[in-house]
Amino acid sequence: MSTYKPSEHDGLKQDGTPDKRVSSEHGFGGSDGPDPHVEGAKGGKASGGSTEGESGGDTYKPSEHGGLKKDGTEDKRTRSDHGFGGDDGPDPREEGRK
Repeated sequence: MSTYKPSEHDGLKQDGTPDKRVSSEHGFGGSDGPDPHVEGAKGGKASGGSTEGESGGDTYKPSEHGGLKKDGTEDKRTRSDHGFGGDDGPDPREEGRK
C-alpha cells in the first residue's frame, strides 16, 4: 500500500480535514504561494556576495593590493611576522611537516 500524501489530495488529510503543512500560509508548501527557487535566489550568498559599497560581488583582498586595506592602512595579516602571510616567512609545508 502506498503512503497517503495530502499534497496529492487538494491538501486534505485522510479524514478530510485540511493539512496545514500544505497551505501557502505555512511557508512554501502551497502551490499558490511564493516559488522557493525564486525566493532563494533573492537571498544572500554564503560567500562572494557584495558588501558595503562593493558591486558585482568583488571582494577586496589586501593581499592583492600590496598588503593595504581599502582605507590605505597596512593590513598586518599580510606581514611575514604574522605567521604564513608573507613571502619571506617560513614555508607552511615545511612547518606543517615538523
